[in-house]
Amino acid sequence: MFKRLLLCLTEATPKEVVGVALKLSSPDTEVHLLHVVRLLTELGKKQAEEGFAWVKELFEKEGRKTEFHMVEATEVGKAIISFAKEKNCDVIVLGTIPRRGVLGYFTESVSDYVVKNSPCVAVLVRKPGQPV
Repeated sequence: MFKRLLLCLTEATPKEVVGVALKLSSPDTEVHLLHVVRLLTELGKKQAEEGFAWVKELFEKEGRKTEFHMVEATEVGKAIISFAKEKNCDVIVLGTIPRRGVLGYFTESVSDYVVKNSPCVAVLVRKPGQPV
């Protein structure tokens, strides 16, 4: 098990990603829930806390303590790496979606960036049925 786990959340994070993070944690694990936004407002923070309450509840039901964080950044990947370093995390869990076409060929996804630059183990979770 890991000591400090970082679970990256978006509005589209599937329950499978959360399930993997839960399995990788123990009651002794510090679980950090991170949501990166481009513009941080009080209303946005309140909506995010309410929207991700189910994640926090799921972890707490299993005896895990969590801390919810919101970070304002224009580059999500860099914000995730910076946060993981700051909190000395030993695993990052995040979802991934396939990129296709011209956009996929010329741009780097957040998950690609995290894997290449992570200071620790990075676990990418694909939603079942999603193409590789």
